[in-house]
Amino acid sequence: MDVELAWLRSWIEVVDSGGFARAAARLHVSQPRVSARVASLERALGCVLIERRIRPLTLTDEGRRLLPRARMIVAALDDAVSDMRATAGTLTGKLAIASFASASSEFLPGVLRKLRDANPLLELAVLDGDVQVIEDSLSERRAAVALRPLRPEPADQALVRRGIWREPFVVLAPPGHPVLGNDSITLENVAAYPVITIGDPLGDPSLGYEAWSAMQSSRIEPAAGMVSHQPTTLAAMVRGGHGIGLLNSLAGAMVRTDGLEVREVANRHLYRDVGLWWHAERPLSRAAQAFIDLVLDGDRPAGTLPIPTD
Repeated sequence: MDVELAWLRSWIEVVDSGGFARAAARLHVSQPRVSARVASLERALGCVLIERRIRPLTLTDEGRRLLPRARMIVAALDDAVSDMRATAGTLTGKLAIASFASASSEFLPGVLRKLRDANPLLELAVLDGDVQVIEDSLSERRAAVALRPLRPEPADQALVRRGIWREPFVVLAPPGHPVLGNDSITLENVAAYPVITIGDPLGDPSLGYEAWSAMQSSRIEPAAGMVSHQPTTLAAMVRGGHGIGLLNSLAGAMVRTDGLEVREVANRHLYRDVGLWWHAERPLSRAAQAFIDLVLDGDRPAGTLPIPTD
């Protein structure tokens, strides 16, 4: 039996949505149709892909083996169709870009405006998340290209990158806070107080990766801290008196700073390098290449620096 693309798409949507009802709503078809498509896929492959008696939705071993291949098949076909339908002057299809909050806020809008102005039929999607979400989006072929910090290194060795900018870090503090009394704020000054940083709240309970790495390199023992992956939450926690904020400069630019002061931190180990990432095993579509070209040929965000070359 031939495997139909609609079966693969429906099954992937069930996995991503976490259930048949949500998948049906996102695909704009009935739930029985989604169930029938998944059942047809399982019959064609001769195996069960989803454990239907377990909640939340759980894949079988066969389902886990199939998922990355299915994503690759669907992504490759979508890219091929988009490229073939594109004319010499305009691109069509869909381009999904993974990014993190401050890059999405302070950099992507201008780049995507240029891309859309030149290609009005191109559909654009932005998937926001932390470094792990971004890596997963590329590895699972849910995004074709990404903006992601260079550190920490991704586990997927097939991801390739081009560095594009370096950001200093800034402190957010209420007016009159003692840390602001220093003419030049150092990491040692910051570490004397409870600090709220950008990172993974589940994986980094006290310090985000870049802040932790800089303090380790500077041999500084920080005070107790708090981690958030949302700059707006970080700023709200600073306003609430939970500590001072330590975050990359673009994140500092995107948040409301009323009632707060922003000062740059002086430390050679504390910075965020940002790059363009894509998956070496997924050929770049014309739309993805056009996005990459715009980023590499365009201006860096205000306040950022070029990444030094070794």
